[in-house]
Amino acid sequence: MSDFIYTFQKGFNYSQDGPGNRLVYHLSGCNMFCPWCSNPEGLKRTDNSQKRSINEIFDEILSCRTMFFDNGGVTFTGGEVSLQAEAVLKLFNMLKKENISTCIETNASLKDTDKLIDVVDYMITDFKSPSKEVLKSVTGADIEIIKENLLKRAITKKYLLTRIPLINNFNTGEENARGFTEFFKELHEKSGSNNIYIEILTYHEYGKDKYKKENLEYNFSDGFVTQNQVDILKTELVKNNFKIIKT
Repeated sequence: MSDFIYTFQKGFNYSQDGPGNRLVYHLSGCNMFCPWCSNPEGLKRTDNSQKRSINEIFDEILSCRTMFFDNGGVTFTGGEVSLQAEAVLKLFNMLKKENISTCIETNASLKDTDKLIDVVDYMITDFKSPSKEVLKSVTGADIEIIKENLLKRAITKKYLLTRIPLINNFNTGEENARGFTEFFKELHEKSGSNNIYIEILTYHEYGKDKYKKENLEYNFSDGFVTQNQVDILKTELVKNNFKIIKT
């Protein structure tokens, strides 16, 4: 098991990366290639990545615990957290003994992450498209693995927030809205969990300027959505009694 974690950024954030005030670590490396990614600096593990020991990060987190107010704690995001699942799991088990709340933001597209999914207190994930073909061609991800991992999490009855990044020319419209709804209906029915939440995030270009700094091209356009496109999805979800929240 690795005793090191590769990160590229850290800082505090309130309520957007799990409940309360949280120390957020951005981990290096990602297995997907979403063309609208807002953290391109985390797509690959580069010379700018910081290789830090688990013990070093653990001590740093303990030194910050007075800042974890309003049920706060620690969140690991990406890049993709599950690429470093073994090391993160080891750290989370150490934090559990200190009663420090843990959260991950993950694309849930990798196999063999069951232990991490089970131990973390809060799990936040994207469900980008209900179409297997579209998801694979645009992001490289296998929707069946994602569905399996979300079901594994839902079965634990622990907190699961699934975010839908709503993007024009990718996952909008009535057919997609019905596809999203059918997925969440199946997830509820199979897991029996009442601790599943949904958040709709509309397309933005907050990370666009970062691409130049990383010597990358931002090759996505016309992603902004209208209020009508948002309402189509929201209406479909609400009429099926799903819990939609805003963080």
